[in-house]
Amino acid sequence: MTHVCQSWRNVLLSTPSLWTQIDLSARKAKQAKGFLGRSGNQLLDIYQSFNARRGMEPFLSTTLPNIHRLRWLKIETFSADLEHVLARFTESAPELKYLYFRNNPSRTRRDMELRNTIFEGRLPKLTSLSLFYFRTDFCDFNFLSLTRLEFTAGTITSVQDLKSFFERCPSLELVYICLNYLPKPPTAPPKERVRLAALKKLRLDKTACTGDLLDHLILPTCTEVILDGRYIDDEFNQRSFPMPRIHPSSIDHLPVTRGITKAVVMPHSCVFSGPNGNLRFWCLDNTYGNFDAEFFTSFSPISVSEITELWIGRSRIESYPHPSCAYWRQTPAGTHGAFGVLKKVEDLTIVNCETEHFFTMLGSTVDDSILLLGLQRLTVYVWYTVLDVPALIRCAKARKEHSRPLLEVTIVWEEPGADFVQEVESLREFVGEVIYRIGELAPELPSTDESFETW
Repeated sequence: MTHVCQSWRNVLLSTPSLWTQIDLSARKAKQAKGFLGRSGNQLLDIYQSFNARRGMEPFLSTTLPNIHRLRWLKIETFSADLEHVLARFTESAPELKYLYFRNNPSRTRRDMELRNTIFEGRLPKLTSLSLFYFRTDFCDFNFLSLTRLEFTAGTITSVQDLKSFFERCPSLELVYICLNYLPKPPTAPPKERVRLAALKKLRLDKTACTGDLLDHLILPTCTEVILDGRYIDDEFNQRSFPMPRIHPSSIDHLPVTRGITKAVVMPHSCVFSGPNGNLRFWCLDNTYGNFDAEFFTSFSPISVSEITELWIGRSRIESYPHPSCAYWRQTPAGTHGAFGVLKKVEDLTIVNCETEHFFTMLGSTVDDSILLLGLQRLTVYVWYTVLDVPALIRCAKARKEHSRPLLEVTIVWEEPGADFVQEVESLREFVGEVIYRIGELAPELPSTDESFETW
């Protein structure tokens, strides 16, 4: 850019703010010195990726003399020598707002230790703290201005340490925690909880099983909660984490668990939505892969009786049209049980599922009562031959005979054949309106797999 013209060159070389982002991963001391010289007294953003001890320079000679100017410090490492590097950071960093340390446990074989002597334990302006595979005593830190916390550890971490840490971080808005907890018998929640009045988003990976942390918190304004619980074997081991649970006493302190009116159900996850926000659960394949009554009631004491809008299916990636695509299979008993629990559903959308059992249950009667009495609108995303048209027609006919006709049926497909359209047209005799939408993929369903930075 300095070679475009003399005017550009003069502007670029004389603007200090353009020289404040310094990437030391390439270990070019001359370049770092040049950036420092032109940055004037501006605050600095420094990034470093350590592969070995020899990578400490020019990082230390550049960063240590300028700790008072640090605004943003990000370090990623594949070397256990990072602890020796951080031990040199003993002076205060009064302007530091963003601190990001990522350890690679596959290389270092352990969590690294973050001592309270770093930056004298005082970071008065810190707003974002990210620690990946670190162990630390949170009781030694006090960040009044912290708004964002990411913390991942492979070692066991005390809930009490986190509770006391939250007490000293009243400005937290986003929290992501992934810890190894030892499974424990359910215990009564504490009488006093920590109130995080500013928290908007909370994600707990592998920690949701204990409920301990949630039972220590009051989240009056939180609108997004993701709970990742999983188990692999019948008995607990180091890699096993039970499914998410919420203690009954926590409901009043978590507004997102109240007023739920929508649900998106996928093979390994469930998203509940309502006026207070979204509550997401995620499990492994062999935890909950079936659509049945237990899927909804296992999250007790969350109420699902008021759900009026229900989506069942897969995400867009899984449901992209392909001959080898595996549809989500259902059982008659499971489908019947789920519909028996969700009694107030008015809108039902089915995405990439086998449809026979759904339609059979919607058209069947038990004691002269038909399932999902309030169902008005049915939408099915169709690819190839996933739609069971005869079962759908029988369903529509049965509901009309019982004075519960569907007001609207929407079929979304890629390229329907003439015979297929003619067959579906028979629906018009039994429903209020039949709508076709052509060449439309199913919307991206909510997922818990996205990175925290994206979330």
